[in-house]
Amino acid sequence: MKKLLVTVLFLCMATSLSAQTVDDLIIVTEEYPPFNFTTDEKRQGIATDTLIEMLKLAGSNQTRADIGFLPWARAYNLAVNNQNILLYSTTRTEAREKLFKWVGPILKSKFVLFARKDANLKIDSIRDINEKKLRVGVVLHDVGEQMLLEQGVNKARLYRYNKGSYMVKMLHNNRIDLLAYGQIATRWFFRDQGYNPDDFEEVFFLQQSDYYFALNKKTDDKIVSQLQAAFDQVKESGRLEEILHRYLY
Repeated sequence: MKKLLVTVLFLCMATSLSAQTVDDLIIVTEEYPPFNFTTDEKRQGIATDTLIEMLKLAGSNQTRADIGFLPWARAYNLAVNNQNILLYSTTRTEAREKLFKWVGPILKSKFVLFARKDANLKIDSIRDINEKKLRVGVVLHDVGEQMLLEQGVNKARLYRYNKGSYMVKMLHNNRIDLLAYGQIATRWFFRDQGYNPDDFEEVFFLQQSDYYFALNKKTDDKIVSQLQAAFDQVKESGRLEEILHRYLY
């Protein structure tokens, strides 16, 4: 992980003043199945497969091997602060709108609060988190954390983790009362870690938003347009629907 981070940082410095092409992009993501994840070191997922199709259409020589997997907070900070970074899958929100340039949308997803079913938790409003002094798991810099803070949840109620998989484990082990995360990814983690999804329940709906490919705001508009045109072609050709069916149905 440290070797990958050093490599990414070096590339950021090396490309900061260079002419921008699609091949100049440094691509970073996190383990967030079924959108972006690794199996036996193979980089795959809905967004990953879509991106590979887009890169080919845009004339890029980049492959799956060029995609760097990092904890979300590191990947997010790199994309905000460094030229030529492409980050995915990124939820597009009002708070993030001016931080990036956007390509997509890939797919809509609900963001919810999950709890253990045997806890019998009833959440009528976000205020209940503070009033009941509930422990809520979030991934650092993830949209779930941002949504809760924007709605007035006390920072002391948030238990921050680097990875969604570990946060799910903490909920299973009763180390937290709730987790705030994407509905699709959370249910995938339940199954992937061998937990019975029926042992958990959604107790509060936070928001429905779209996933996008996010590019650092200094990225040349020409590159953004190239990638959007490639994405539109993947979608209109039916390839995006094929990819969705491969992972979701």
